[in-house]
Amino acid sequence: MSQPLIQLRNVTKTYSRGGETLTVLDDLALDMDAGGYFALMGPSGSGKTTLLNLIGGLDRADTGSIRIGEDDLAQMGTGELAEWRSRSVGFVFQGFNLIPVLTARENVELPLLLAPLKGSERKKRAEYALQLVGLADRMNHRPSQLSGGQEQRVAIARAIVTDPTLILADEPTGDLDRASAEQVLELLGKLNGELKKTILMVTHDPHAAECAKTIVHMDKGGLGRIETREPRKPSAAGVAGR
Repeated sequence: MSQPLIQLRNVTKTYSRGGETLTVLDDLALDMDAGGYFALMGPSGSGKTTLLNLIGGLDRADTGSIRIGEDDLAQMGTGELAEWRSRSVGFVFQGFNLIPVLTARENVELPLLLAPLKGSERKKRAEYALQLVGLADRMNHRPSQLSGGQEQRVAIARAIVTDPTLILADEPTGDLDRASAEQVLELLGKLNGELKKTILMVTHDPHAAECAKTIVHMDKGGLGRIETREPRKPSAAGVAGR
């Protein structure tokens, strides 16, 4: 039997707020297989984004272990963790986080600046990533010249340009209208189905969560029910380019 890609054991995370200790994750244990598409759902404060940040190496657990493949994140120093994150994880955020003065291609190139690549190779990889998300004709446009849905697709291209193991998406459709959200969900589904990327998506939207293969419900720092289901197929037909 193959080992899960993501293994969490007895993971606890607390924060101090106003002199009180707030337990965000409490002795959490969870396995996630490679090639899965997971939606993390739950009320505000249930630990969804904290869990995403721990798996992505943006934060550290107080206790417990987090293994991604053969890598034990707790055993990595700060520099080693940053290097692992740059090659293993692609992040997609609700707010896009694009740099306004850069073109779409230049925004997508940013993660490659940490790699030992020539400028021509960075450009080639960025252009390929933009082709994958359907924006080859927008690569020289700046964010202000793009729609919200197009900006999020640029952000996804930036997330996949290093060919990461994981794509972590925090409310990726939260700022989008329904048509643009469907485009983004369709794209994430293709990245999972065709490129076999493992995707973890935090969402409050049940309609978005239905596109995942597994829905993990969280509440008060722990796990609720876990649903494995046939994912809904989003349809962006007739709305491309909006």
